[in-house]
Amino acid sequence: MNAFRTYAHASAVAALACVIACIAFQGRALATPGRSIIPQLQDEFGMSEPQVRGALGALLVFARERLPKQDFDSLAARIPNAEHIMDAVKQRGVVTGPLDNIEEYEASLLSLGIGQPLASQFAPAVVKYLGAAGYTHERDVLARLLD
Repeated sequence: MNAFRTYAHASAVAALACVIACIAFQGRALATPGRSIIPQLQDEFGMSEPQVRGALGALLVFARERLPKQDFDSLAARIPNAEHIMDAVKQRGVVTGPLDNIEEYEASLLSLGIGQPLASQFAPAVVKYLGAAGYTHERDVLARLLD
């Protein structure tokens, strides 16, 4: 009987360890995408880091102009260095004025060497990234903005 208790205890400890490992892995999987959006988009589109940062910055500027502050702040929190990236696109002349619609956003990407059809694929890829990272609220906010 004592051997059974030892076995049951060991099984319970192993099951608990598995649950903790799964939770830790899931948390790491959700956190990693937030840090890796730029390399992920570079790989997906074959663009340079400055191009991805510029396209992402222009998208954030466009979103800031069109979203309620709370929704924008939530979205920007999921993009590392969002404020810096937005400032850089303004300083580099990628965004020189208001972006009133998605077509103006896409046209701003020409200064980065990103033309069609790639320009129209970038924002949907960011939406897809947000969803895959588990940021469903932010994904939905950005997707509605792009419709």
